[in-house]
Amino acid sequence: MNHAAEDSQTASWFLVVFTAAISLLGAVWPLAIWASWLRPELAAMTVVYWVINSPFKIGMVYAWSLGLAVDVLEGAVLGQNALGLTVLAYLCFLLHQRLRMLSVVEQAFSVFILVGIYQLIGYWVHGLTGGNYYSMAFLIPALVSALLWPWMKLTLDRLTF
Repeated sequence: MNHAAEDSQTASWFLVVFTAAISLLGAVWPLAIWASWLRPELAAMTVVYWVINSPFKIGMVYAWSLGLAVDVLEGAVLGQNALGLTVLAYLCFLLHQRLRMLSVVEQAFSVFILVGIYQLIGYWVHGLTGGNYYSMAFLIPALVSALLWPWMKLTLDRLTF
């Protein structure tokens, strides 16, 4: 392997780790109570982006590791976010060729659905452990994530290539 390819591969792995760190920071960044419902699911968006763009390099182990880190940082049931992000990575792997062909707006709609599935898994696990919810407001972060998807995708595309 030549040095230029090694440098490119190192730079891309650096970007993968950097985006994971930013998503973890975004998961615990302090917000006002009213704004906490508007927090995008950056970890889920990061998993969706990397699995769609590098499905054979980044997958379920990355998602599981990132999910465990989110569990520890948020103080959630250990494995709750890991399960959700792993299922999300699996769905993205199954659909990566189709998702690549969509426009950015269509991808944003897909991100809404995928992040919504991730959140439903999280709330299902939360319900199994004794928690409860009274409204569908927990899907608001999925909507915010979908609205931020074009910006995130275009920024990471520009940094990757």
